[in-house]
Amino acid sequence: MVIDQFIKDTLTREGSQLKGLITNLNENDIYWQPRSGSNSIGWIIWHMIRVEDMWIQFFSRKQTELWESENWYVRFDLPKRDTGFQHTPKQVSDFPHLPIGSVLEYGDTVRNNTLTYLQDLQDEDFYATPWSDKPNMWWHDFSVINMFNQLLGELYQHLGQIAYISGLKNGFDAVPSEYGTPRS
Repeated sequence: MVIDQFIKDTLTREGSQLKGLITNLNENDIYWQPRSGSNSIGWIIWHMIRVEDMWIQFFSRKQTELWESENWYVRFDLPKRDTGFQHTPKQVSDFPHLPIGSVLEYGDTVRNNTLTYLQDLQDEDFYATPWSDKPNMWWHDFSVINMFNQLLGELYQHLGQIAYISGLKNGFDAVPSEYGTPRS
C-alpha cells in the first residue's frame, strides 16, 4: 500500500529529525523558555508523544492509552488524562523537568505501537470512522486517514517549533544542517 508506506516513512523521518535536533542539547536547553509561559522543548516533546498516543490508542483503536496502561503517568508523576492540550501558560511554566531520556523511551514505545498499528491496516481501514457510533463526539465522522493527516501535521509543526526555540537559545548553528533538507 502506498498510504501506509508514506506514513511510515514520514514518521521515521520525523523521529530522526527530532533526535537530531536535540542530540546536543542539555537539560537547561531542553527546558528553557523564551519567556515565562512559553513552551519549552521538553514540554513540546512530551506533548507530541502524548498526542500520538491519544490518537492511535484512544481514537483509532478505542483502547487505553499506553500512558495509562503502561503506567507512564505514574513514572512521571503527571495526570492520567493529560496531553497538554489547552494547557495554560502557568501549567506550561510549572511543567516538571522530566528526564528527556525517559520521555524519549516513552516516545519509542508509542512510535513502535503506531508503526505496528499502521502495518496491520488494510486500505479500507484508512477510511473507517472509529467513533461513528458516538454522534455527540466532535470526531464522530473523523476517519483514520483524517487522524493521520492531523497527527503528521502536528508533529511537523512541533518540530519546527523545537528548531526555532533551539535557534533562539543557542543560535543558528544549533539546528543541524540536514534539518529540513530534502532527501530521496
